[in-house]
Amino acid sequence: MKFKVHTKIIIIISSLVSILLVSFIAINANRYLTRMSENTTELYSAYRISELMKSFKTNINILENKQRGYIVTGDGKFLEEYRLKETETKTYLKSMEKYFSGKPEEASFYKLKELTYKKLMEVKDITQDENSLKIDRPGINTMSDINSTVDEINESLSKTTKVLIDNSIAYVQVSKNWSFLEIAIGILTALAAVVILFKDVDVRNLLASELKLAKQQADENAMMKEQFMANMSHEIRTPMNAILGFSNLLQNTTLDKTQSGYLEAIKTSSSNLLNIINDILDFSKIEAGELNIEKINFNVKDLLHSLKLMFAEKAASKKIFFELLIAENTPTFIYGDPTRLNQVLINLVSNAIKFTDKGGVKILCEVKSIEHDTVMLVFRIKDSGIGIKPGNINTVFDRFNQGNTETTRLYGGTGLGLSIVKSLVEMQNGDINVKSKQGSGSEFIVTLSYPISYENATENATKVEDFRPFTGKVKNILLAEDNNLNQVLASIYLKGFGLETDIAENGMIAIEMLKNKHYDLVLMDIQMPLLDGYSAAKIIRTELKLNLPVIAMTAHSMKDERAKCMSYGMDDYISKPFKEAELYAVINKFLGDKKPLTESGNDKLLTESKSSQPHMVVNIKELIALTKGRPAFLKEMITMFLKQLPIDITDVENALKDNDFLTIQARAHRMRTSVGFMGMKHLLVPLGKMEELAIANDNMPEITTSFFQVKNDYTLAVVELNEVLMKIQNETLII
Repeated sequence: MKFKVHTKIIIIISSLVSILLVSFIAINANRYLTRMSENTTELYSAYRISELMKSFKTNINILENKQRGYIVTGDGKFLEEYRLKETETKTYLKSMEKYFSGKPEEASFYKLKELTYKKLMEVKDITQDENSLKIDRPGINTMSDINSTVDEINESLSKTTKVLIDNSIAYVQVSKNWSFLEIAIGILTALAAVVILFKDVDVRNLLASELKLAKQQADENAMMKEQFMANMSHEIRTPMNAILGFSNLLQNTTLDKTQSGYLEAIKTSSSNLLNIINDILDFSKIEAGELNIEKINFNVKDLLHSLKLMFAEKAASKKIFFELLIAENTPTFIYGDPTRLNQVLINLVSNAIKFTDKGGVKILCEVKSIEHDTVMLVFRIKDSGIGIKPGNINTVFDRFNQGNTETTRLYGGTGLGLSIVKSLVEMQNGDINVKSKQGSGSEFIVTLSYPISYENATENATKVEDFRPFTGKVKNILLAEDNNLNQVLASIYLKGFGLETDIAENGMIAIEMLKNKHYDLVLMDIQMPLLDGYSAAKIIRTELKLNLPVIAMTAHSMKDERAKCMSYGMDDYISKPFKEAELYAVINKFLGDKKPLTESGNDKLLTESKSSQPHMVVNIKELIALTKGRPAFLKEMITMFLKQLPIDITDVENALKDNDFLTIQARAHRMRTSVGFMGMKHLLVPLGKMEELAIANDNMPEITTSFFQVKNDYTLAVVELNEVLMKIQNETLII
């Protein structure tokens, strides 16, 4: 500590001394520079006067010659030339007069001026008296005096010039000395600074080593925490999800009343435990600042309807009403984080139902304002439950707070739910408030702003459509796709459109097939082994010189993906997972007659079933609609999915151990397509995050967390899909 203080004092004193010395040198150097500048100006003036004096002497001699010529010949031409030189001579005198004022040569100059005017008067007298032309004048004596005076002045100017030159040399030398002194002081100061820094370097190195060690320990602790959280998620969530999944299956078997009671207790306890675990994990991520808010396009109305469906059975079991009201002017598609919005609303609705035994629960979605393509939505969750004591309203969002111990004893929970909700709302730049009256119920008000999305704005409903087969000459389609599930699905769709299809498993095979056979259109997956879709499309355009339509198929969600595909020579773009109608529409643009799709006679819309169903991982209805209700097609899709996905899961697990980002990115991309087609679109978000982080070679713990979320839901999906296969086999599946 003493060393540090001593060093600081030395540095401060040295700096002050250096500043004073440099300032002193700068002032003196500037003083001499000013003198040198003045001396240079004076020297220039003396030189200029010396030159003028030479010109003057020349002019006066010319005047003398012109005067003599006029006297001898009487020719007026000499007189005219004389007048011109007379004017110049007077100008020279006037120019020099200002310089000689106050100078040693001033008396000589005025003598010269007097002699000059005397000389000029001689000619004036001659011109006035023509008889005097022959009379001798004392002009020669005057000229002699003028020349001697000019020589006298020039000699004095020479001495002055020499003095000025000597002064300039002296000033330059002095300035040079001051500069050398300034440089010397600078060098000494620099050397002193180096000496001080060298003395301090050991202390700095020691501090740097300690800091590096502390940072390394902090990073290791953070990594251990991340790994622990990931393991916690996997090791606890997975078996708990399995317990819940098999409990649902067991519930469909024949049970007596006692067994049903036991099973219901298992389901309730497992669900509560899983919720507690999820709350703890989310709370830890929020506290660590590791919870990210995404910006993706989603259907807020579908999200709210799914929320209602999720809690309908629970509300019905308590014999309370459960309503959802959405304002008519609510935009269908918005940009935001559907997962976190869903998490907020699930928590609030779950609490509302849990604390309500009479009356019911309402979810209201209102539009507060719409400005500049941004909508401010207000979500109100009203219940007629037990309410909150006035004294507890201000602390209801505090962590580990449930109002009182009686609430915890009667209803359970950790007291983290509302704290997490508040954090999630604030992370989305929103606001949450609560109104409550004990014994009359509560109202939680969430206000969030979202940019309005116009991408899918026309997809308000899914129509049952009959696709006209393409007529005329048989059209050949080349499907470049490496995912088996996608191959089967697309092939069945294309066959239904009346199109012949050949499959290429990668870009290289696709190029060879195009060389050997004529195709009317290419469906090109972007990410394939050996040769990707971008490169294949470029070869088709630049080397094969083919102008057939090439349609990109990709699961990438980046907003500039379409433009990138177009830049490689592709004609259009379809995002995976795609619907049959979307595939037909994009192909019809190039191969069809451009007429709109025909709809079935009844033109009915597929509507959500009003029957209450438990929340499932797989959207079976979407899967059935995707396969157009054909059991054989559905069975084939499920079988291929159950065969392919375990391989991808294993590959990712091995890649996580080896830090193999390339494999993680490839498998996540392939799984995104598969789960999208299999009615598990909610997994597109974690898989997309895995893919983006893997491309950036960044954040393996976050990749691990997302992967375990996928794996957990996959475990449940296996159970649900096997149940569907069993129903198909027993012919009990309701299509």
